[in-house]
Amino acid sequence: MMKQKLCWSFLVCICFIANSLYAEAGAENEWDLLDQDRWTLQFGVAMITENVIGDFSIGEFERATGDAGGEMYLFSASYNLLDFDWKLWDWRFRPQLELPMVFGVVNERGRSPFFDYNVGVTLRWKDFPFNQFIYVNLETGVGLSYSEHVMAIERERHPERDRSHLKFYWPIQLMLAHPNRKEHQLVLFIHHQSGGHIFDVGGSNMLGIGYRYVFRERSVEK
Repeated sequence: MMKQKLCWSFLVCICFIANSLYAEAGAENEWDLLDQDRWTLQFGVAMITENVIGDFSIGEFERATGDAGGEMYLFSASYNLLDFDWKLWDWRFRPQLELPMVFGVVNERGRSPFFDYNVGVTLRWKDFPFNQFIYVNLETGVGLSYSEHVMAIERERHPERDRSHLKFYWPIQLMLAHPNRKEHQLVLFIHHQSGGHIFDVGGSNMLGIGYRYVFRERSVEK
């Protein structure tokens, strides 16, 4: 019951923040679910690792072995909620607030594949000074994740602790593209799920690669 209350409270907070930002952004950011340019599609594959999230910051990663090893196949659709337009001195920044919905298929070696569901809110940063040479986007955020089964790597790390199917979802993504073909993006990503000392303690980390198609970035001949 406590986990359900926390989950609903988290979702209500996200909706409240998004609604407040929308009201401040003005009519130019009116939401239209049928507007193709507000959608982004992505698919990829990530390996299950032995690492904790901090290991990646120092370049360390080790693939999980045995029954806990395997991959997660991810398919996502992301909706653009808001386009910001910030100015700082002579610099202009136009980050995007996104709503990613991610469906995963976990393929562990020790059992049959099972499903994993994720939803969150992310901020996508795309204004970098070197974009004329290589187009770069960086995206991160927070959300919730629900897995049909507890990951085996979690049970191996924390055999004495109760494990929750509900986790916090923390995506970190780096997108690279040719400046003249910005709609086709190579994605390098970390898929992190953790109890955050609320649902449970500890979690899992996956390191992956994928392809992202951004409708609004399509090249238009004039």
